This record gives sequence, structure tokens and C-alpha cells, in this order.
Amino acid sequence: MTSSPVLADRTALWVPLVRRLTREFPNWTIWKNADAAFAGSGDIDSAAPASDWDGIVLAFRQWAKELGLGPVVECRHPPRTMFLIALDQSRSTFLELDVLGRKYFRGGTLFRAEELLSLCGLDERGFRAVRPAAQGFILLLCNGLGWGGRQNQAALRKRRVVELFQRDLDGVRDAARCLHLPLGAAAAAVEALLSGSWHRRSLLMIEGAALFRALLEPRVIAERAWFRAVSKRCCPVLRSVFYGARVIPEDPKTWLHDVRRTHRVYE
Repeated sequence: MTSSPVLADRTALWVPLVRRLTREFPNWTIWKNADAAFAGSGDIDSAAPASDWDGIVLAFRQWAKELGLGPVVECRHPPRTMFLIALDQSRSTFLELDVLGRKYFRGGTLFRAEELLSLCGLDERGFRAVRPAAQGFILLLCNGLGWGGRQNQAALRKRRVVELFQRDLDGVRDAARCLHLPLGAAAAAVEALLSGSWHRRSLLMIEGAALFRALLEPRVIAERAWFRAVSKRCCPVLRSVFYGARVIPEDPKTWLHDVRRTHRVYE
């Protein structure tokens, strides 16, 4: 494995793509802060119905070609999720766009892509993104909340969850409703965060509601269990994404040969 790539600002690279996806796919949106990707240290986390995915692949391929990036790899191993990566061999890394059809929390569905539209707005940089309160809830639950209602303070600070809620107090109730959260518990959890405390009982209620929804979707539980136990560890693309810091292996030809066995690769 090569050493970690040097970070570089990639705003000028990403913005034309996310603006194009905003124009061409009305149901597409960024659901989590894109600034990390723009800074060169993360990926673009987006959502769109599966019916849009083939068109998004084409747009991504054309964008990569215009920038001299590639090959482009399409990975659909995660349940109801597509990963698109474009190799940037000049920096020994790749640019990654994730497209969710559905997001999960504690095994239950947190949101479907089409459900986010009521929570979307146009970022000042010209692309569609969900409003700050919705981002705050997603990051709170998926990053800042440990099992049993425990608090992950480091993750909350890193993701600036409190700041997201502070920017969008009027959106808290609508975001909670759209994400299928118990409204009273969600409001109490946010109120506690804003006052510098932690309302564990409310967060346990939110966890319990999510676990109950998971029981209603046994197929989803089975798919995610298989993904975590097998696909995530066996897929060469996912290994590079989750365990390899998005770094191209030292022998990219061999890696791509392995990838081609189970993925679509566009030269």
C-alpha cells in the first residue's frame, strides 16, 4: 500500500459534477456535509432513487473523462447503495461519489432517497443538499450516538452536530418527522445538545423505535448482515474505501484486474 496521499482542495473538481447532478436529477441530493470531499479528505454522500442511477453513472463518467481521471469503477455491492470511484493516479488516490437509495439506523430504515426532497434546499455553491437540521439528526444518530444511548463526544465535535442544529432550529421538527423519529424524543435530544448536555433517555427511545422498524424488515437485516460479514471484506473496492483510506494500491494494474472480475470498469 502506498502512503497516504497529500490532501488538496478539490472544490473546483467536485462542484461542476454536483451542480450537473442537481440540474439533471431532481430527486438527487447531498445528504451529508460535502466540505470534507471538497477539502480532499472524504467522499460525496448523496441520495437518489435507483431509477436515476444509470444516468448518474453516465454523468460521473463524462465528468471524470473531462478531468482526465479514470478508470471509473461502479460498485453496487452495498445494499441499496452505489459507489462510483474515479482514479486520480497523479495523487495515488481516487474520488468517490456514494449514491444511497436508502439509509439505515440500527438496522431500520432512516430515510429513503425520495423522502428527503421536502428537506432539501440549494446550497450557495449551486448544488442541492438537505437542510442543516436533517444533517444534524443523521450525523447525531449515525456517528454521535453509541449503542445504549451513549454519547460519542469526539464524533459530535468533528461533525459539528450542535452547529448544524443551531443554524436551523426551525427545521428540527420537520426533519424529525421526515426521518421517522419520535417527535418528543427528538426535540428533547436536540434541546439537551444545545444546552451542552445529553438526554440519554430520549436517545434510547429513538434507538428503540429504530430497532422496532428493523424487525419489520427482516430481509434488510439479512442483507446488511451479509454485507458486513462478507461483501465489505471481500470486495476490493470496498476494502480500499473502508480500510485503505481511498489510496490506490502500489500495483494498480493488478488491483484493477481483481476489480474487473466483479465490477463494471469504464476506461
